[in-house]
Amino acid sequence: MSRAALAAFDPLPFRSPTPPRLPGYIPIEASVPCAEPFDDRDWLFSVDWDGARALLFLDPGGAVRIQGEMPGDLARRFPDVSAPAAVRGRRGAVLDGVIAVLDQEGRPDLAGFGRRLAAGPAAAADLPAVYLGCDVLHLDGRSTLGWPLDRRLDALSELIGQSEVLQAPDHVRGRGEALAAAASARGLAALLGRRASAPYRPGVASPDRLRIALTNQTTCVIAGVVARRRGGTRLILGEHVAGRLTFAGHVDGPDDLLVAAWLAQQAADLTVSGAPLDGVQPVNATWLRPSLTVTVRYQGRSAGGALLRPTLLAVRDDVDPRWCVQRPAVSGPVELHAGTRFSPTLLMPLPLGDAAPLPQGSR
Repeated sequence: MSRAALAAFDPLPFRSPTPPRLPGYIPIEASVPCAEPFDDRDWLFSVDWDGARALLFLDPGGAVRIQGEMPGDLARRFPDVSAPAAVRGRRGAVLDGVIAVLDQEGRPDLAGFGRRLAAGPAAAADLPAVYLGCDVLHLDGRSTLGWPLDRRLDALSELIGQSEVLQAPDHVRGRGEALAAAASARGLAALLGRRASAPYRPGVASPDRLRIALTNQTTCVIAGVVARRRGGTRLILGEHVAGRLTFAGHVDGPDDLLVAAWLAQQAADLTVSGAPLDGVQPVNATWLRPSLTVTVRYQGRSAGGALLRPTLLAVRDDVDPRWCVQRPAVSGPVELHAGTRFSPTLLMPLPLGDAAPLPQGSR
């Protein structure tokens, strides 16, 4: 039959099925602080990697979108991570993990990460980023949030191939104390303990996700900046306590000229007239709308809760300041699930009305 004759027939009612779409937004699950490592066969332990917490949206066609804690797509800031990823079979998926800069021994380089944030994509050659995946939240068109963690991690290991940019670091079952000793010897800051049977709880601090601190390290809101007479700056820090942004101490500003210039540029756009903190009014302070954060290492806390002798590790704009919450650490899962000290932490409202809103559908 000729082509002209075929064209005279009505076309067959055949259409390819529409592939499932990825979700637009998923709130990130947060951790409950834990005071000490523990052993428990029902729990999986891994390194809690220092970097930007981010969800990686992988389209089956190869497109990549990155959702961080703050509004906006991180793909433009980390083109080395948002390049077509090494995923087996070109499957659609959403991964939870961390964008990190690593040192020569494979440890998180938080100072390098802070410099990468300040320099932007131009620093990708000198400070390459990697994505360290730790969970799968959506796979092949369906949500996996209700799957137990064991099953989600099996899916993650099947999904991620051999790549330097996209990796799935190891975890161990039950042996939290041994992993803590090994991680401490390597100078790592914290472990992540997760209950193997737990679902993923978007948008709250989950009782089945514990951050086990190995050093005194925390991330605070930068509430203000004070110029020092001898040069440089001092940063005024804040943490949320009982829903209010409270003074948490101060730390010397960055020595790195690139980071200091970036901080000054960011601060110029965030200046407000009044102090966002409860009960603190230093002289000659430039107050900032709570948006920037700083990760510090410290030597303990005062009776009032302020950080003692903090030292700056990184200035950041990737951390949601509402997660900078001061709360007591639980001693382990037994105390946590006894209900004596735990209540789920929701995102705190920012103390100023002109803060950037959450993406639509997040609350």
